[in-house]
Amino acid sequence: MAAGAARRPSGKVSAVFDKDHEREGAYDFLENDAIAASDIAEMLFAASVERAKAEPLAYVVVDGTSLTLTDARASKDFGPIGSPNCPARGLQVMNALGVSRDGVPLGLVDQIYWARPPRVKRTRAEAAKRNAQRPFEEKETSNFVRAAQNAVERLARADVSAWVVIDREGDNRDILLGLADSKCLYTVRSHWDRPTLGEDGLRGPKLRQALREEPLLGTYTIDIGRTGQRAARRATIGVHARLVELRFARREHKPAESLHVWAVWLREHTTDANPLDWLLFTNAPVTNAEQAERVVESYRTRWRVEEFHRTWKQGECNVEDAQLRSMNAMVKWATILAAVATRIERLKYLSRNKPDEPATIELGEDEIEALKLDQRQRRPGAKKKTRLPAVPTIAEATRWVAQLGGWIGPANGPPGSSTLARGMQRLGDLVAALRLARQPSRGVRRKRIS
Repeated sequence: MAAGAARRPSGKVSAVFDKDHEREGAYDFLENDAIAASDIAEMLFAASVERAKAEPLAYVVVDGTSLTLTDARASKDFGPIGSPNCPARGLQVMNALGVSRDGVPLGLVDQIYWARPPRVKRTRAEAAKRNAQRPFEEKETSNFVRAAQNAVERLARADVSAWVVIDREGDNRDILLGLADSKCLYTVRSHWDRPTLGEDGLRGPKLRQALREEPLLGTYTIDIGRTGQRAARRATIGVHARLVELRFARREHKPAESLHVWAVWLREHTTDANPLDWLLFTNAPVTNAEQAERVVESYRTRWRVEEFHRTWKQGECNVEDAQLRSMNAMVKWATILAAVATRIERLKYLSRNKPDEPATIELGEDEIEALKLDQRQRRPGAKKKTRLPAVPTIAEATRWVAQLGGWIGPANGPPGSSTLARGMQRLGDLVAALRLARQPSRGVRRKRIS
């Protein structure tokens, strides 16, 4: 089923499997309660960990999202999502995406799904009081720590160290303290310009004001990924760092606590109206330019999970188009499509960050052979045998896939996720045709196409 979804990615099962018996078998598999979604997920996580073994350290980018699903009658075991003013139903998901040191996605290392309970109308004061009284383990934010710890443990069993990365949602006392107990490195973007604690135990200046007094550790040029509101661009930033003590005040059911972290301030000096300004917390020492650069690189990997979400939900995978009847079925199908989305993202970044590696690191022999056949037909003088490498590089093969998906060349930049997804779909059709052509017909053996 995963291979079928990779050849023809779509959120709708009926669009992936066009043969009656395959479609019926897929629905039976997904709706079968005897088949646990966790078993499928564990295979996905195991494959990601296997890829991570090539290096001693892997980044684990943890981020949550929601899946808006069809449930007009509220008859499925989904839950409310989004704002109460715009009611919708679906599932919440916490993803932990493994990323290599050179920025190539390794795949999901953990994934947690849950459905919210029905909404209960409360005043703002009632909601705040209830939230203060609930144990952290019962809150949705605990899934940040749970997903991170699960990923750290899986990687540790393979002798791979983990560096957890969380965006501003991670600036929470329980999350920060949970990460500190997880025996891993971490980088969390600060949401608040917190006050520092002086040596005398009294309240000191706020973090940014204190960091201005620290010497500049280094200047770096980084590529900033695009978002829905901002185009991709290149920025030059300066980095300041300081060891600080975060003090968490005593609250109901919680004692006063503190945590020593390194505060790292990434600041862009420009006249731009919206300069880059990141304040990061990390437990990795930051006393020199090299250590500062490692923290900068760790935080930049968070864009990988955002790109994965876009490919999974809006690219060619369109997981939210699924119209399955239960949470169990939906989670199984979404997990399979997540594997497809991570492969597309992995192919994209392998071609950019490891262009000279052989294409066999990601593509199979039949896929490479089909791409070479297509290339011979595209080049001038196709009737003559065109010389192509026996094993192309991953960059060459990715360009060939992109051409299948409608890519018009480097003038518009490197191939993106949607283009590669379309190309992989058409490549799947070529591979199927290639395998069909090899099959003997009426007792006549056909020659292998080369």
